Amino acid sequence: MYIPRAIAAAATLASGVLVPLYIDPGSGSNCSSWAPLISTIQAHPTVPFWAVINPNSGPGKRGSQAPAAYQQCIPTLRAASANVVVLGYVPTAYGAPSKRAGVARDVDTYAGWRGAAYRPDGVFFDEVSGTGADVAVYKGFAAHAKAAFRSGRGFVAMNPGIAPSSTKYYGIADILLTAENFYSKFKASDLSLGSATPASKQAVVLTDGPSTPPTALISTLIAQDHVKAFYVTTDSQANGANPYDDLPTDLETFVAAVQAAQVS
Repeated sequence: MYIPRAIAAAATLASGVLVPLYIDPGSGSNCSSWAPLISTIQAHPTVPFWAVINPNSGPGKRGSQAPAAYQQCIPTLRAASANVVVLGYVPTAYGAPSKRAGVARDVDTYAGWRGAAYRPDGVFFDEVSGTGADVAVYKGFAAHAKAAFRSGRGFVAMNPGIAPSSTKYYGIADILLTAENFYSKFKASDLSLGSATPASKQAVVLTDGPSTPPTALISTLIAQDHVKAFYVTTDSQANGANPYDDLPTDLETFVAAVQAAQVS
């Protein structure tokens, strides 16, 4: 019998990697498109990974089941390490009232995937407004997601892309993506770190990164600031391109640097 481990397992290291895994797993038993990530996770089993899957800008049609490749490859991803948390992507349209029912339907669709081996551990809410006026809305989304997965212990990540204007979001989500930007435009000093905005709740995701890991920035964010998760991709969002349609060319060396920053 499959016993979910991802959330229950205690990560050896405090900081890890949040991966927008917005690519299909690929065909074949080796899950070819995810294979670089899977092998990297296997090589670094003490590093926590939060993998955000996105079959179709969300789970697909209401009540649909996971595509066959996801049914096959999510268990393979999980088997790479006990420190893998799989999250289903759900857009929230910045809390627009007309879209709120659709958010709930997406959560329920992921939760309705019949196989426990490939059902997500929680939800990654994208397009989060982060405003004080919408706190109650997002508190409701989070409560719904927590209740829908892992017997009431669902994991909730939220992406406002910048620091939310209300610090109450830090108490709603398990992880907040408080910086999603071009690598060249980001500075570690952009983050708001304090008792009401703890680094242990924050994640940073950068695109258009360098071809080798930015070790100085990794040291600052991981060893000094202790942010919860960091990810830099060499993929580009310039000119409206999708920066998450491929994995970074330096993924393994990047993760090795994240690990080294915590054990040196």
